[in-house]
Amino acid sequence: MTDLAEEHLVASLDIGTSKVAIVIAEMNSFGVQRIIGIGTGFHNGLHRGIVSDVDGVRKAVMEAVIKAERMAQVVLPPVVVGIPGSFCSSFAASGAITITRSNHQVQSEDVERVLGAAEAVAIPPGRRVIHRFVRAFRLDGQHLEGQPLGLVGRRLEVDVQFVTAALAPLEGLIDCIEQAGVKIGEVIVQCLAISDMVLAPSHRKLGVVLVDLGAGLTDVVVFRKGHLQHMACLPIGTDSLVRDLIIGLKVSPVEAEGLVRELGCNPDPERFAGFWEGCQGDSDIQIQLLDQYNEILMARAEEIWQLVRSQVAKVGGVNLQAGVKMVGGGVLVPGLADLGSRILHLPVDAIVPVEMEDLPEAGRNPAYAAAVGLVRHRTVPLLALPEAHKSIPASWAVLWQKVRDWLKF
Repeated sequence: MTDLAEEHLVASLDIGTSKVAIVIAEMNSFGVQRIIGIGTGFHNGLHRGIVSDVDGVRKAVMEAVIKAERMAQVVLPPVVVGIPGSFCSSFAASGAITITRSNHQVQSEDVERVLGAAEAVAIPPGRRVIHRFVRAFRLDGQHLEGQPLGLVGRRLEVDVQFVTAALAPLEGLIDCIEQAGVKIGEVIVQCLAISDMVLAPSHRKLGVVLVDLGAGLTDVVVFRKGHLQHMACLPIGTDSLVRDLIIGLKVSPVEAEGLVRELGCNPDPERFAGFWEGCQGDSDIQIQLLDQYNEILMARAEEIWQLVRSQVAKVGGVNLQAGVKMVGGGVLVPGLADLGSRILHLPVDAIVPVEMEDLPEAGRNPAYAAAVGLVRHRTVPLLALPEAHKSIPASWAVLWQKVRDWLKF
Protein backbone atom coordinates (compact mmCIF):
# COMPACT_ATOMS: atom_id res chain seq x y z
CA MET A 1 0.00 0.00 0.00
CA THR A 2 1.04 3.60 -0.65
CA ASP A 3 3.12 5.45 1.93
CA LEU A 4 0.91 8.11 3.51
CA ALA A 5 3.76 10.61 3.43
CA GLU A 6 3.57 10.62 -0.38
CA GLU A 7 -0.05 11.69 -0.60
CA HIS A 8 -2.36 14.36 0.75
CA LEU A 9 -4.97 11.93 2.02
CA VAL A 10 -8.23 12.76 3.77
CA ALA A 11 -10.88 10.34 4.97
CA SER A 12 -14.32 10.45 6.51
CA LEU A 13 -16.55 8.11 8.45
CA ASP A 14 -20.33 8.44 8.50
CA ILE A 15 -22.33 6.23 10.88
CA GLY A 16 -25.98 6.09 9.98
CA THR A 17 -28.97 4.28 11.42
CA SER A 18 -28.10 1.04 9.63
CA LYS A 19 -24.87 1.64 7.73
CA VAL A 20 -21.29 2.83 8.03
CA ALA A 21 -19.78 4.64 5.03
CA ILE A 22 -16.08 5.47 4.66
CA VAL A 23 -14.57 7.62 1.92
CA ILE A 24 -10.85 8.10 1.23
CA ALA A 25 -9.76 10.95 -1.05
CA GLU A 26 -6.44 12.32 -2.19
CA MET A 27 -5.80 16.00 -2.77
CA ASN A 28 -3.20 17.36 -5.15
CA SER A 29 -1.21 20.54 -4.59
CA PHE A 30 -3.89 22.59 -6.36
CA GLY A 31 -6.57 21.49 -3.90
CA VAL A 32 -8.40 19.20 -6.35
CA GLN A 33 -9.85 16.11 -4.72
CA ARG A 34 -10.19 12.65 -6.19
CA ILE A 35 -11.99 9.90 -4.33
CA ILE A 36 -9.89 6.76 -4.42
CA GLY A 37 -11.64 4.49 -1.93
CA ILE A 38 -15.14 3.87 -0.61
CA GLY A 39 -16.51 1.22 1.71
CA THR A 40 -19.74 0.35 3.49
CA GLY A 41 -20.68 -1.89 6.39
CA PHE A 42 -24.18 -2.59 7.67
CA HIS A 43 -25.42 -2.95 11.22
CA ASN A 44 -28.43 -2.67 13.51
CA GLY A 45 -26.51 -1.20 16.42
CA LEU A 46 -27.65 2.43 16.51
CA HIS A 47 -30.90 3.72 17.97
CA ARG A 48 -31.53 7.41 17.37
CA GLY A 49 -27.80 8.00 17.07
CA ILE A 50 -26.85 6.19 20.28
CA VAL A 51 -24.84 2.96 20.16
CA SER A 52 -26.95 0.05 21.40
CA ASP A 53 -24.82 -2.81 20.00
CA VAL A 54 -21.11 -2.00 20.28
CA ASP A 55 -19.98 -5.23 18.66
CA GLY A 56 -22.32 -4.84 15.69
CA VAL A 57 -21.24 -1.26 14.96
CA ARG A 58 -17.56 -2.11 15.48
CA LYS A 59 -17.75 -4.95 12.95
CA ALA A 60 -19.53 -2.70 10.44
CA VAL A 61 -16.79 -0.07 10.81
CA MET A 62 -14.09 -2.70 10.28
CA GLU A 63 -15.89 -4.03 7.20
CA ALA A 64 -16.12 -0.53 5.71
CA VAL A 65 -12.43 0.13 6.45
CA ILE A 66 -11.32 -3.06 4.72
CA LYS A 67 -13.36 -2.28 1.59
CA ALA A 68 -12.17 1.35 1.41
CA GLU A 69 -8.50 0.46 1.95
CA ARG A 70 -8.69 -2.35 -0.61
CA MET A 71 -10.11 -0.02 -3.25
CA ALA A 72 -7.71 2.85 -2.47
CA GLN A 73 -4.63 0.67 -1.89
CA VAL A 74 -3.65 2.90 1.03
CA VAL A 75 -3.90 2.67 4.79
CA LEU A 76 -6.82 4.63 6.19
CA PRO A 77 -5.60 8.01 7.53
CA PRO A 78 -7.18 9.66 10.59
CA VAL A 79 -10.84 10.27 9.77
CA VAL A 80 -13.28 13.09 10.25
CA VAL A 81 -16.31 11.55 11.94
CA GLY A 82 -19.79 12.83 11.31
CA ILE A 83 -21.98 12.56 14.38
CA PRO A 84 -25.80 12.57 14.22
CA GLY A 85 -27.76 15.57 15.35
CA SER A 86 -29.81 13.44 17.72
CA PHE A 87 -27.63 14.20 20.73
CA CYS A 88 -26.56 17.68 19.61
CA SER A 89 -28.07 21.06 20.34
CA SER A 90 -27.48 24.62 19.19
CA PHE A 91 -27.86 27.84 21.15
CA ALA A 92 -26.63 31.41 21.21
CA ALA A 93 -24.47 32.95 23.94
CA SER A 94 -22.54 36.16 24.58
CA GLY A 95 -19.26 36.94 26.32
CA ALA A 96 -17.38 40.08 27.28
CA ILE A 97 -13.87 40.93 28.53
CA THR A 98 -11.85 44.03 29.34
CA ILE A 99 -8.67 44.82 27.38
CA THR A 100 -6.23 45.65 30.17
CA ARG A 101 -2.93 46.11 28.36
CA SER A 102 -1.61 49.66 28.17
CA ASN A 103 -2.22 50.26 24.46
CA HIS A 104 -5.67 48.54 24.57
CA GLN A 105 -5.00 46.90 21.21
CA VAL A 106 -6.97 43.71 20.58
CA GLN A 107 -4.79 40.65 20.06
CA SER A 108 -5.55 37.02 19.21
CA GLU A 109 -5.39 36.00 22.87
CA ASP A 110 -8.18 38.51 23.61
CA VAL A 111 -10.36 36.91 20.95
CA GLU A 112 -9.81 33.51 22.55
CA ARG A 113 -10.56 34.92 25.98
CA VAL A 114 -13.85 36.46 24.95
CA LEU A 115 -14.90 33.25 23.18
CA GLY A 116 -13.96 31.33 26.32
CA ALA A 117 -16.04 33.74 28.40
CA ALA A 118 -19.10 33.04 26.26
CA GLU A 119 -18.49 29.31 26.48
CA ALA A 120 -17.98 29.35 30.27
CA VAL A 121 -21.29 31.10 30.82
CA ALA A 122 -23.35 29.04 28.42
CA ILE A 123 -22.11 25.42 28.27
CA PRO A 124 -23.77 23.16 30.84
CA PRO A 125 -21.95 20.22 32.45
CA GLY A 126 -21.94 16.97 30.53
CA ARG A 127 -21.72 18.56 27.09
CA ARG A 128 -18.85 19.15 24.68
CA VAL A 129 -18.54 22.01 22.20
CA ILE A 130 -18.34 20.64 18.65
CA HIS A 131 -18.69 23.90 16.71
CA ARG A 132 -18.70 27.58 17.56
CA PHE A 133 -19.84 30.16 15.02
CA VAL A 134 -19.07 33.81 15.72
CA ARG A 135 -22.06 35.94 14.77
CA ALA A 136 -20.69 39.38 15.71
CA PHE A 137 -17.98 41.22 17.62
CA ARG A 138 -18.49 44.54 19.38
CA LEU A 139 -15.73 46.85 20.60
CA ASP A 140 -16.74 49.51 23.10
CA GLY A 141 -20.35 48.93 22.04
CA GLN A 142 -19.72 49.36 18.31
CA HIS A 143 -20.64 46.49 15.97
CA LEU A 144 -17.67 45.29 13.93
CA GLU A 145 -17.55 43.85 10.44
CA GLY A 146 -15.12 40.97 10.71
CA GLN A 147 -12.35 40.33 13.23
CA PRO A 148 -11.33 42.92 15.85
CA LEU A 149 -7.59 42.11 15.70
CA GLY A 150 -5.41 45.22 15.79
CA LEU A 151 -8.23 47.57 16.75
CA VAL A 152 -8.04 49.67 19.92
CA GLY A 153 -10.69 49.53 22.61
CA ARG A 154 -11.37 48.70 26.24
CA ARG A 155 -14.33 46.30 26.16
CA LEU A 156 -14.62 43.42 23.69
CA GLU A 157 -17.90 41.53 23.31
CA VAL A 158 -18.92 38.61 21.13
CA ASP A 159 -22.13 36.81 20.13
CA VAL A 160 -21.59 33.11 19.41
CA GLN A 161 -23.73 30.22 18.20
CA PHE A 162 -22.56 27.03 19.91
CA VAL A 163 -23.27 23.48 18.80
CA THR A 164 -22.70 20.97 21.58
CA ALA A 165 -23.01 17.21 21.98
CA ALA A 166 -23.96 15.19 25.03
CA LEU A 167 -20.78 13.58 26.37
CA ALA A 168 -22.13 10.12 27.20
CA PRO A 169 -23.40 9.13 23.71
CA LEU A 170 -20.51 10.96 22.03
CA GLU A 171 -17.91 9.08 24.05
CA GLY A 172 -19.76 5.81 23.41
CA LEU A 173 -19.64 6.42 19.66
CA ILE A 174 -15.97 7.45 19.68
CA ASP A 175 -14.99 4.44 21.80
CA CYS A 176 -16.79 2.10 19.40
CA ILE A 177 -14.94 3.57 16.40
CA GLU A 178 -11.56 3.40 18.14
CA GLN A 179 -12.20 -0.25 19.07
CA ALA A 180 -12.35 -0.91 15.33
CA GLY A 181 -8.79 0.43 15.03
CA VAL A 182 -9.74 3.75 13.40
CA LYS A 183 -7.90 6.93 14.38
CA ILE A 184 -10.14 9.99 14.73
CA GLY A 185 -8.80 13.31 13.52
CA GLU A 186 -11.91 15.47 13.95
CA VAL A 187 -15.54 15.24 15.01
CA ILE A 188 -18.22 17.38 13.38
CA VAL A 189 -21.99 17.37 13.16
CA GLN A 190 -22.90 15.55 9.99
CA CYS A 191 -25.74 17.79 8.82
CA LEU A 192 -23.52 20.88 9.06
CA ALA A 193 -20.92 19.24 6.81
CA ILE A 194 -23.64 18.48 4.29
CA SER A 195 -24.85 22.08 4.47
CA ASP A 196 -21.40 23.21 3.30
CA MET A 197 -21.95 21.22 0.09
CA VAL A 198 -25.58 22.07 -0.55
CA LEU A 199 -25.97 25.67 0.57
CA ALA A 200 -24.35 28.61 -1.16
CA PRO A 201 -23.52 31.75 0.88
CA SER A 202 -26.40 33.48 -0.89
CA HIS A 203 -28.83 30.81 0.41
CA ARG A 204 -27.71 31.43 3.97
CA LYS A 205 -28.08 35.18 3.61
CA LEU A 206 -31.54 34.96 2.07
CA GLY A 207 -32.73 32.41 4.64
CA VAL A 208 -32.89 28.68 3.99
CA VAL A 209 -33.85 25.38 5.61
CA LEU A 210 -31.77 22.24 5.13
CA VAL A 211 -33.72 19.01 5.68
CA ASP A 212 -31.58 15.85 5.77
CA LEU A 213 -34.26 13.18 5.62
CA GLY A 214 -32.56 9.88 6.31
CA ALA A 215 -33.63 6.37 7.22
CA GLY A 216 -34.18 6.75 10.96
CA LEU A 217 -33.54 10.45 11.64
CA THR A 218 -34.36 13.77 10.01
CA ASP A 219 -32.08 16.76 10.65
CA VAL A 220 -33.48 20.26 10.28
CA VAL A 221 -31.07 23.21 10.04
CA VAL A 222 -32.16 26.83 9.58
CA PHE A 223 -29.85 29.59 8.35
CA ARG A 224 -30.78 33.25 8.20
CA LYS A 225 -28.76 36.38 7.42
CA GLY A 226 -25.73 34.18 6.83
CA HIS A 227 -25.79 32.55 10.26
CA LEU A 228 -26.96 29.31 11.82
CA GLN A 229 -30.26 30.05 13.56
CA HIS A 230 -31.55 26.68 14.68
CA MET A 231 -30.92 22.95 14.36
CA ALA A 232 -32.92 19.94 15.48
CA CYS A 233 -33.04 16.19 14.93
CA LEU A 234 -36.37 14.41 14.54
CA PRO A 235 -36.68 10.68 15.42
CA ILE A 236 -38.43 9.83 12.15
CA GLY A 237 -37.42 9.06 8.58
CA THR A 238 -38.00 6.85 5.54
CA ASP A 239 -37.89 3.74 7.75
CA SER A 240 -41.16 4.92 9.26
CA LEU A 241 -42.85 4.89 5.84
CA VAL A 242 -41.68 1.33 5.21
CA ARG A 243 -42.68 0.02 8.65
CA ASP A 244 -46.18 1.47 8.35
CA LEU A 245 -46.74 -0.24 5.01
CA ILE A 246 -45.44 -3.56 6.36
CA ILE A 247 -48.00 -3.45 9.16
CA GLY A 248 -50.88 -1.80 7.33
CA LEU A 249 -50.73 -3.71 4.04
CA LYS A 250 -49.24 -6.91 5.48
CA VAL A 251 -46.41 -6.97 2.94
CA SER A 252 -42.78 -8.00 3.30
CA PRO A 253 -40.01 -5.44 4.04
CA VAL A 254 -38.69 -5.84 0.48
CA GLU A 255 -42.16 -5.21 -0.98
CA ALA A 256 -42.72 -2.22 1.28
CA GLU A 257 -39.37 -0.68 0.29
CA GLY A 258 -40.23 -1.21 -3.37
CA LEU A 259 -43.58 0.53 -2.96
CA VAL A 260 -42.01 3.54 -1.25
CA ARG A 261 -39.15 3.98 -3.69
CA GLU A 262 -41.11 3.33 -6.89
CA LEU A 263 -44.50 4.85 -6.06
CA GLY A 264 -43.99 7.30 -3.20
CA CYS A 265 -46.75 9.82 -2.53
CA ASN A 266 -49.96 9.79 -4.62
CA PRO A 267 -48.91 7.10 -7.11
CA ASP A 268 -50.41 6.50 -10.53
CA PRO A 269 -53.17 3.85 -10.21
CA GLU A 270 -51.91 1.80 -13.16
CA ARG A 271 -48.36 1.63 -11.82
CA PHE A 272 -49.73 0.77 -8.39
CA ALA A 273 -51.81 -2.10 -9.80
CA GLY A 274 -48.68 -3.57 -11.35
CA PHE A 275 -47.33 -4.32 -7.89
CA TRP A 276 -50.18 -6.64 -7.00
CA GLU A 277 -50.49 -10.00 -8.69
CA GLY A 278 -54.01 -10.94 -9.66
CA CYS A 279 -55.60 -7.52 -9.16
CA GLN A 280 -54.78 -5.86 -12.49
CA GLY A 281 -58.21 -6.73 -13.88
CA ASP A 282 -60.22 -6.11 -10.73
CA SER A 283 -60.81 -2.36 -10.41
CA ASP A 284 -62.56 -2.65 -7.05
CA ILE A 285 -59.58 -4.38 -5.44
CA GLN A 286 -57.21 -1.88 -7.05
CA ILE A 287 -59.14 1.09 -5.70
CA GLN A 288 -59.38 -0.44 -2.24
CA LEU A 289 -55.66 -1.21 -2.07
CA LEU A 290 -54.69 2.19 -3.46
CA ASP A 291 -56.89 4.02 -0.98
CA GLN A 292 -55.41 1.97 1.86
CA TYR A 293 -51.85 2.61 0.63
CA ASN A 294 -52.42 6.36 0.33
CA GLU A 295 -54.02 6.59 3.73
CA ILE A 296 -51.12 4.79 5.42
CA LEU A 297 -48.22 6.40 3.60
CA MET A 298 -49.58 9.94 3.38
CA ALA A 299 -50.37 10.03 7.09
CA ARG A 300 -46.73 9.34 7.96
CA ALA A 301 -45.30 11.53 5.19
CA GLU A 302 -47.44 14.45 6.33
CA GLU A 303 -46.34 13.87 9.91
CA ILE A 304 -42.68 14.17 8.88
CA TRP A 305 -43.27 17.52 7.20
CA GLN A 306 -45.48 18.80 10.02
CA LEU A 307 -42.65 18.07 12.46
CA VAL A 308 -40.24 19.93 10.17
CA ARG A 309 -42.71 22.82 10.04
CA SER A 310 -42.86 22.98 13.84
CA GLN A 311 -39.07 23.36 13.99
CA VAL A 312 -39.06 26.11 11.37
CA ALA A 313 -41.80 27.89 13.31
CA LYS A 314 -39.51 28.07 16.35
CA VAL A 315 -37.42 30.69 14.55
CA GLY A 316 -40.37 32.55 13.10
CA GLY A 317 -40.77 30.69 9.81
CA VAL A 318 -40.41 33.90 7.78
CA ASN A 319 -37.71 35.48 5.62
CA LEU A 320 -36.66 32.12 4.19
CA GLN A 321 -36.40 33.30 0.60
CA ALA A 322 -34.12 30.44 -0.52
CA GLY A 323 -36.74 27.90 0.54
CA VAL A 324 -35.95 24.34 1.58
CA LYS A 325 -33.14 22.10 0.37
CA MET A 326 -33.81 18.40 1.02
CA VAL A 327 -31.04 15.79 0.99
CA GLY A 328 -30.73 12.19 2.16
CA GLY A 329 -32.75 9.12 1.25
CA GLY A 330 -35.95 11.16 1.23
CA VAL A 331 -35.00 12.77 -2.09
CA LEU A 332 -35.68 9.46 -3.84
CA VAL A 333 -39.25 9.11 -2.56
CA PRO A 334 -41.45 10.30 -5.46
CA GLY A 335 -43.73 13.19 -4.51
CA LEU A 336 -42.25 13.72 -1.05
CA ALA A 337 -40.67 17.08 -1.94
CA ASP A 338 -43.94 18.33 -3.47
CA LEU A 339 -45.79 17.32 -0.32
CA GLY A 340 -43.28 19.29 1.75
CA SER A 341 -43.84 22.37 -0.41
CA ARG A 342 -47.59 22.24 0.21
CA ILE A 343 -47.23 21.82 3.96
CA LEU A 344 -44.42 24.32 4.51
CA HIS A 345 -45.67 26.83 1.92
CA LEU A 346 -42.07 27.03 0.69
CA PRO A 347 -40.33 25.64 -2.39
CA VAL A 348 -38.61 22.32 -1.60
CA ASP A 349 -35.69 21.33 -3.82
CA ALA A 350 -34.67 17.65 -3.62
CA ILE A 351 -30.92 17.36 -4.17
CA VAL A 352 -28.40 14.55 -4.44
CA PRO A 353 -25.24 16.54 -3.68
CA VAL A 354 -21.64 15.95 -4.49
CA GLU A 355 -18.79 18.10 -5.70
CA MET A 356 -15.98 15.68 -6.38
CA GLU A 357 -13.68 14.76 -9.22
CA ASP A 358 -13.53 11.25 -10.67
CA LEU A 359 -16.08 9.74 -8.29
CA PRO A 360 -15.99 5.93 -8.59
CA GLU A 361 -19.09 4.39 -10.13
CA ALA A 362 -19.71 2.40 -6.95
CA GLY A 363 -19.97 5.62 -4.97
CA ARG A 364 -22.64 7.31 -7.08
CA ASN A 365 -25.29 6.62 -4.52
CA PRO A 366 -26.89 8.89 -1.91
CA ALA A 367 -25.59 6.48 0.73
CA TYR A 368 -22.19 8.18 0.36
CA ALA A 369 -23.40 11.80 0.25
CA ALA A 370 -22.72 12.49 3.94
CA ALA A 371 -19.29 10.85 3.86
CA VAL A 372 -18.29 12.88 0.80
CA GLY A 373 -19.50 16.05 2.50
CA LEU A 374 -17.32 15.24 5.50
CA VAL A 375 -14.28 14.75 3.26
CA ARG A 376 -14.91 18.08 1.58
CA HIS A 377 -15.21 19.76 4.99
CA ARG A 378 -11.87 18.27 5.99
CA THR A 379 -10.17 19.53 2.83
CA VAL A 380 -10.98 23.22 3.36
CA PRO A 381 -8.48 23.82 6.21
CA LEU A 382 -5.83 21.80 4.36
CA LEU A 383 -5.95 24.27 1.48
CA ALA A 384 -4.42 26.86 3.82
CA LEU A 385 -1.23 24.82 4.23
CA PRO A 386 1.97 26.29 2.71
CA GLU A 387 2.22 23.61 0.02
CA ALA A 388 -1.23 24.46 -1.32
CA HIS A 389 -1.17 26.90 -4.24
CA LYS A 390 -3.78 29.44 -3.18
CA SER A 391 -3.57 31.35 -6.44
CA ILE A 392 -5.17 28.45 -8.35
CA PRO A 393 -8.73 27.70 -7.26
CA ALA A 394 -9.87 24.14 -6.73
CA SER A 395 -11.75 22.67 -9.65
CA TRP A 396 -15.03 21.16 -8.42
CA ALA A 397 -16.84 18.98 -10.92
CA VAL A 398 -20.47 18.25 -10.19
CA LEU A 399 -20.63 14.60 -11.07
CA TRP A 400 -23.59 13.34 -9.09
CA GLN A 401 -26.85 13.01 -10.88
CA LYS A 402 -30.17 11.92 -9.49
CA VAL A 403 -29.94 8.17 -9.32
CA ARG A 404 -32.68 5.60 -9.28
CA ASP A 405 -30.80 3.20 -7.04
CA TRP A 406 -32.59 3.25 -3.74
CA LEU A 407 -30.76 4.33 -0.61
CA LYS A 408 -30.77 1.16 1.45
CA PHE A 409 -32.90 1.81 4.51
